[in-house]
Amino acid sequence: MVFNTDPAECRLEEARRLLVIRWRDGHESHYPFDDLRRVCPCADCRTAKSPQGGLQVLAGPVVRRGEIRIVHVSPVGRYALSFKWSDGHSTGIYSFDFLRQLCPCDVCRSAAEQ
Repeated sequence: MVFNTDPAECRLEEARRLLVIRWRDGHESHYPFDDLRRVCPCADCRTAKSPQGGLQVLAGPVVRRGEIRIVHVSPVGRYALSFKWSDGHSTGIYSFDFLRQLCPCDVCRSAAEQ
């Protein structure tokens, strides 16, 4: 299934600790801050040097549920968002394609499994 990846609205809901994106096709995605930080797509979070000198892929940063916040969100052109996190990290660029694929709702998850 192909989803529309053009956002109509992006907002932070601090009290619920969510990034909410309403897409142009009417779908609304709710992303918990902890989950977004854990899947940061930047090179620092995805790879690290192994003791033998090669690179190894990591599962992402260690994030304790409920501790991370988005301090600031910025658009990156018309294709992505960049976040400044409460742990000081700010190098990840989350494309709208990537974010739509990450939508945790039941409809999107079941479509991704097909």
